[in-house]
Amino acid sequence: MATPIPKNRARFTTAEVLRATGGSLVQGDEGRAHEGLTTHSGEALRGGGFVALRGERFGGHAFVPQAVDAGASLVVVERGAAVALPSGSSGGARVDVVEVEDTLDAWGALARAHLARARATTGLRVLCITGSAGKTTTKELAAHLLATAGPVHATPGNLNNRIGAPAVALAIEAHHRFAVFEVGMSVPGEIAKLAAILEPDVALITIVGSAHAEGVGGPAGVAREKGALFDGLGARGVAIVNADDAAITAIASRLAAGGPRQTTFGRATAADYRLTGRAPRGAVSRVVVDRRGEPIAIDLPLHGEGAAVDAASALAAADALAGVPIPAAAVKGALAAASPLDGRGRIHRLADGAVVIDDTYNANPESMRVALDTLREIADAEGRRAVAVLGEMKELGEGARAAHDATGDHVAARRVGLVIGCGGLADAIVDRASRLGVAAHRAASAREAAAIAAREIGPGDVVLVKGSRGVAAEVVVDALRARAAGDGASAARAHATGGEP
Repeated sequence: MATPIPKNRARFTTAEVLRATGGSLVQGDEGRAHEGLTTHSGEALRGGGFVALRGERFGGHAFVPQAVDAGASLVVVERGAAVALPSGSSGGARVDVVEVEDTLDAWGALARAHLARARATTGLRVLCITGSAGKTTTKELAAHLLATAGPVHATPGNLNNRIGAPAVALAIEAHHRFAVFEVGMSVPGEIAKLAAILEPDVALITIVGSAHAEGVGGPAGVAREKGALFDGLGARGVAIVNADDAAITAIASRLAAGGPRQTTFGRATAADYRLTGRAPRGAVSRVVVDRRGEPIAIDLPLHGEGAAVDAASALAAADALAGVPIPAAAVKGALAAASPLDGRGRIHRLADGAVVIDDTYNANPESMRVALDTLREIADAEGRRAVAVLGEMKELGEGARAAHDATGDHVAARRVGLVIGCGGLADAIVDRASRLGVAAHRAASAREAAAIAAREIGPGDVVLVKGSRGVAAEVVVDALRARAAGDGASAARAHATGGEP
């Protein structure tokens, strides 16, 4: 499910690259202009720039000659790196070479410079969204809302790290009025560095949980890391605060006096954007958001409490970025047109009558609870048996076993009729739920879980499939869809491409 890095037409002179990165010119002409920057040597645009990143499995410096052959007119490399620098003897006199201390930092610095230029010339405004769950849905909803006020550029797919987010920023063009970035975290300090690059005008933290707790000091570390997004706001910025989340309200309470304004959302009585009603209505949920005393009824084509809260938060953020409240009629139309992305709660109604909720993109304790709640809601609304095929939740650190046990408790509390595990710590979910009376099957992998699911799931069932990315639980969805279509060849392919956890 990797998202391709978008190409861009960002224009820089070599002098501008030197100023942005603090680099030094090894050879070339400071006045030469370049259009388009990339970190992929094979995609170097003719007349564009190649930034040679270091990687765990490969190093970009080895591909500098390939980038030049592909037409790059600028290469950015690290001081002291072993690299075959192009020279005039092979026509390389037309290639500018800039040395920097760290090419990943330089990549971010170039994105920051491009954003600063867009702000100065077009008035671009930037929204950044992070959180342990719901950030992708919130990003999509906010982009839909902002599109009613002007052209929007938003993070595609999962490009939310220190390589992907700058790439998204560099693809901003002159006609864009708003930019919406999803900001992720896998290592300490990542959100702080992204906030320094993107310099948000509005920042939103959806929820603070235990996702990626491993390596950052547990839940308290997650809160600290997520809070760095609010710290990146200027005095004129706006922090969008989840009034229902004690960790986020604590982060917001520490913002300096005279610092960014705060707007709240959630179910709390005092929330500025308050979710006051929600009821499933077939393919949609009727959601009511009270916007500072103005109730807005929305037919949201997303199910569950989590999506409804995401809609409230997205509206708060979109209003703040637009500078004026988006008209209620535009809000209703924009949110009614939203739809879940593949792997993030998309509902498949299969030809054999079964319903599959594909939430296979990733999982953590918070998103798992929300997904199980949604499963129960759909099962109740349609009179179906609830089935959950669940994979391990990774990167939880010391609390991993307890988190999986708690998920097993939640499976039982939500009256799931059958749970199937995909191996690893998902065994703990299955064992706990089984002891609490839930029919259960263990599997050693997502492939084996797919075979069990194809055998055990019937036309009257609604099935949640969810696990961390490394589980590759999408093979279960593929197998169920292939079975429903009666396509033995497709079923065999789905089985064969299943991933081990």
